[in-house]
Amino acid sequence: MVLRMMAQLMLHPLADALKTLGEVQIVAPAENQSAKGTALTTADPIHRTDVTLPNGMAAIGLTATPATTTRIAVTKISVVRPDLLVSGINNGVNTGLAAYISGTVAAAREAASMGIPAIASSLAFKAAKDVPSFQAAAEATLRIARVVKTRGLPNGIFLNVSVPAGTMQAFKGIRLTTQGHSLGLQDTYEERVSPRTGKPYYWNRLVEGADDIEGSDSWAVPNGYVAVTPYKVGEFDKATFDALQNAFK
Repeated sequence: MVLRMMAQLMLHPLADALKTLGEVQIVAPAENQSAKGTALTTADPIHRTDVTLPNGMAAIGLTATPATTTRIAVTKISVVRPDLLVSGINNGVNTGLAAYISGTVAAAREAASMGIPAIASSLAFKAAKDVPSFQAAAEATLRIARVVKTRGLPNGIFLNVSVPAGTMQAFKGIRLTTQGHSLGLQDTYEERVSPRTGKPYYWNRLVEGADDIEGSDSWAVPNGYVAVTPYKVGEFDKATFDALQNAFK
């Protein structure tokens, strides 16, 4: 089982929780990779750093995007092919269309494209420094991972998990959801002036948003549910393909 995470606050609870399922190997981007989506590291050397975490677990840091980190973890680092990949816990939920720019989701998608069951786990922004919330997110992710380990997932399918701030006792439950239609994250692009050059620049502060479609992931999280959304690898649309069969002859 390969576990991909970044910050230690996000890493410890989930790493400790997943140890109950089997051997855990931690491979993580060494630097912040927010909103990198499915980008790959191609033009730069990828450096590896082996460390021991405060909880005694070994971890490997790579100077690579999340998707590239998954590729290297599976093909170059893991001696045994992983039976599950868990990506997270990300700081900020990846609901709705925000999943397309998420490095956390991309890491899980990359594993699914390689035939490995995968889960992407993210926690609401406002819980960024809330240790109990990360522990609750780890517990919720563990419950979902147990289901995946027991039931499996169809080939090319992975789960996108988004967790609200709070405790397991405070959550209304774990809910299977659809993907919302909103971006999930709102760009602000604050205009500022550089004190050094006097020239204007833009600073993007992402704000979590939501839509009002009950049953979607971006509805579920603000309403106190842990959202579990099944995703598939690839975006080919068979219905449109069939409809346009004769359009380009």
